[in-house]
Amino acid sequence: MPIAQKHFVLALYDSFPDPVVIVDSDRIILSANPAITKQFGYAPDEIANRPVRILYASDDDYDACLSRDARERAGEDVSDGVYQYRRKDGSVFSARLRATWITGEDGTAQGFIGVVHDISDILALDRERKKTADMLNAALQAIPEGFAIFDRDEKLIAFNEAYRRILGTAGQGLQAGMTAEEILVGVHEAGNYPSMPIGSPEASAWIEGRLQDFRQPNGKPHVFPYGNGRWMQAENLKAGDGNTVVLRIDVTALKEAELALDRQRLDYYTLVQNIPDFICRISPDLKYTFVNRTYAEFVGQRADDFAGKPFLDFVPERDRERVTRFLENLTPEESVVSREQRRQSADGSDCWIFWSNMAVFDGGKLIEYITVGRDITELKRQQVRIAQQSAELQRKNEALNQFTGTVSHDLKAPLRHISMFSDMIGDDVASGKFEELPVYARHLRQSAQRMGQLIDSLLDYALIADQISSWHTVSMADVVSDAILNLGTFIREADARFEFDGLPQVKGDPELLKRLCQNLIGNAVKYRREGTRPVIRIYCEKDDDLIRIYFQDNGIGVDPRFAKQIFNVFQRLHRDESVYPGTGIGLALAKRIAESHNGSIELDTTFTQGARFVLTLPDMM
Repeated sequence: MPIAQKHFVLALYDSFPDPVVIVDSDRIILSANPAITKQFGYAPDEIANRPVRILYASDDDYDACLSRDARERAGEDVSDGVYQYRRKDGSVFSARLRATWITGEDGTAQGFIGVVHDISDILALDRERKKTADMLNAALQAIPEGFAIFDRDEKLIAFNEAYRRILGTAGQGLQAGMTAEEILVGVHEAGNYPSMPIGSPEASAWIEGRLQDFRQPNGKPHVFPYGNGRWMQAENLKAGDGNTVVLRIDVTALKEAELALDRQRLDYYTLVQNIPDFICRISPDLKYTFVNRTYAEFVGQRADDFAGKPFLDFVPERDRERVTRFLENLTPEESVVSREQRRQSADGSDCWIFWSNMAVFDGGKLIEYITVGRDITELKRQQVRIAQQSAELQRKNEALNQFTGTVSHDLKAPLRHISMFSDMIGDDVASGKFEELPVYARHLRQSAQRMGQLIDSLLDYALIADQISSWHTVSMADVVSDAILNLGTFIREADARFEFDGLPQVKGDPELLKRLCQNLIGNAVKYRREGTRPVIRIYCEKDDDLIRIYFQDNGIGVDPRFAKQIFNVFQRLHRDESVYPGTGIGLALAKRIAESHNGSIELDTTFTQGARFVLTLPDMM
C-alpha cells in the first residue's frame, strides 16, 4: 500500500466514529480504534490480545455471531448482524456488526475487521413506533363506531371489529381485499336495507347511489333504515392519499329521539318547556304572561309564579332603563332587537345571556313582547381563551423567528469548520503533505462534537412542553437541594457557599423546576470572580398571587444591555469556552421552563454586586 494511502487509511481508522476491531482467525483482538473507548469503555491497548468474546453480552450472542459468520462467509466477504454487546462497566446495548473477512493469498481465513454501530436509539424508536401503533389499533378496536379504509381501487385495506359487527351476517366473511361494491351488495342481500327489498327495481338504483356517494363523497352523513329495526348513519370521507375512509354509526337511539321530538313539536307548550333557551311572553304593560321552565329555574322560582308580575322586577336595576328603551323603540318595521346581558343565576354564579326581544304587532297595534335568551357564558369564555391563545401564538411566532435565525447561525458554524478542514485535508492529500492531517482530523472531531452538543441542547429545549399537563405540589427547598446535590463536584471545586431559607411550595413539575434551578445555580458558580469565593443566595418574596424567587450571586454579573438577549437560544456573552464552557442554552431552557409553569424569569438590572435572576410563578397553593 502506498505511504500516502496508508496514512490516509490510518487517519480514517483513528477518526472513525464507530468502534473498529481487527480480530485474527483465533478470535483474538489484534487492535481497535480510539472509538472503542467511547462505546465500550476499554482503551485500545487494554483489549488488545484478548478474546473478542469479552465484547459480547452473552454466550448466545457470541455463538449466534459465529454461526452467522460461518454461514455467510461461505459465499460472502462481508456479513451483517445485530447482537447484544456489553461495555466495561457492565451495561448492555444493541449494535449492528459489519464484519469484513480477511483471507490470505492461499484463500485461508486470516481474521476479520468488524465495525460496531450502536443502534440502541433506533431500536428504542422502533419500540415506541410499535407501541404507538398498538395503542392506535387498540383505540380503533375500542370505539363503537364502524370504521374502515378502502384504497384507490375501492378495496378494503383496514377495518375495526365494530364495522364487521354492524354488517351483521354479511360481515362474517369480511376480509381485506374485498371491494366496496361486493360489501354493499352483500349487506343488501343479507336484508339490511329494509326500505329496498331484494330484487326490487329501486334496489339497483339505491346501490348505485350508495356507490356514487362512496366514490364522490360530499361530506354529508346519510341516515337510513337498517336491518332489525335499526337506523344507520353513513359517512364517507376522501383522504388526501386517495383512500376512502368510511364510518358506519348505529344512530338508532338518536333517530328514535328525533322521531319522538318531532311528535313533541306538535305541541307548542311541550316544545317551549323542554328547549334549553329562556322564553318569556310579556304584555304591553311589561308584565309576564308566560315563562318556560328553563327561565324559571334560572331565576330560582316556579314558572306558575311569574304570571302577572312586573317584568322589570327581574331585570338588574342597572339595566332597567336601557331595556325599557329597547322595547319602546321596537316598531312593526324594526320589531326585533338583540343584546347581551351579564346576569347572576339562582345559585349566584355569573353568566352571560344573549337576549332577542321581539315585538308582536297586529295591524300596527302592539300585542305582546316575546324574549328569547340563550346562555352564552361558555362562548364568552371561549372568546377570552381565543384572544389569549392568539396573543400566545403571536409570542410563539416571534420566538420561533428568533429561534430559527439563531439556530441557523450557530449550527452552521461547526459545519463550516468541518467543510474547511475537510477541504484542507483533501488539498494536503492531493499534494502529498501529511504532516498536518492529525491536526486537521482533531479539528474535525472537535467540530463534530461541538455540533453534537448543540443538537443535544436543541433536543433538550424542544422536549420541554409549553404547558404542564400534570401539576404537583413541589417544595422549592427540596428542588434547590437536589439541584445543588447534582452539581456537587462542580460546587466543591469552586468552594461555593449557599444561603437560602423559607423557600415556598409551588405547583408544577419537580424535574423541570430542578433543571431550571440547576441551570441558574450552575451559572452562578461558573461565572464567579477570580480569587473570590462564590456566595449564592436564594430567597423568596410573595406579592398577592405571585411568588418571586431570587437567585443572587457575587460573580462577574451581566451587562444590563444584554438583559433580554441572554435568554435567547445559543446566546453566549463569553466566547472563550476554555474559560466559560457551554452551549448557551441554559438560560433559554430556564425561560422555557418558567413559561411552561405560567411564569417568567428575568435579570434584575438594578443589582450591581453580581447577577440576580428573578423567577416569578403564580401562587396556586
